[in-house]
Amino acid sequence: MKDTWWLSVFLAALSGGLIAKLIDYPVAWIKASRREKKSAKALVDAHLDPLLKAADAIVGKTTSLAERDFSFQTDQRGSAPSGVLTQDLIGLAYLYARFWGRINILAEESLGMSLAADERGAKLQRFIACLGSQRIRLVNRTHQNAIGEITTELSFNGGRRTIGLVEFGTKIAEDGSADTWCKPLVQLLAKTHTKAARQRLLVYGVAVHALVDTLDPDHQSTHPRMSYANKLSKNSKQEIVHLVFGEYLADVGATNRYT
Repeated sequence: MKDTWWLSVFLAALSGGLIAKLIDYPVAWIKASRREKKSAKALVDAHLDPLLKAADAIVGKTTSLAERDFSFQTDQRGSAPSGVLTQDLIGLAYLYARFWGRINILAEESLGMSLAADERGAKLQRFIACLGSQRIRLVNRTHQNAIGEITTELSFNGGRRTIGLVEFGTKIAEDGSADTWCKPLVQLLAKTHTKAARQRLLVYGVAVHALVDTLDPDHQSTHPRMSYANKLSKNSKQEIVHLVFGEYLADVGATNRYT
């Protein structure tokens, strides 16, 4: 009888410990999930605003150029740019470079962390994937990453920051490696006298515009802007409808009001 009593005590202790362990696992998972969400939110809070401002600058410039049919105040022969055209190209290239720099900074500081734990972070990841996809991106990913790297530097607090336009222009002028990495982007921007180059920039601009409107719907950090649907070719409109919104940005809350 005594043996039976000890066996009952032993089995109760064993089952109690097992139940405690079974309870510990979901509790630990919930705590870890909360920490992950909190970290992702803090990261998005820190980086979303500067990224949105960089994106908004691209949208504003693209809209302005579309209204003027991408006309510069100098020749559009596609030859090596000179004078004010060089400044125009550097200024335009800088907008994309700064935006890619912000994407690089976000990628570096989110290592080991899931941005998707934050709703805005999950949407941002989808937009970044869209903008980096083979049919939407302006240059290949290696060049995009390198151009973004050229536009960033260490800040006083040990993080990274984007450099200014003048410093970017100086790097392009004085650093042969920087000039080489930026060449595919500059060459594309120098060809806006061609329909193909203009349409690539316009489609990319629509994807960036959608990023701004979706992640800053009240435009607290950005500006509300009109679309330029009348400047898009039939093929570009189809690409935006079926590829950008129909595939890459499906189910992220992005609304196509650009075609």
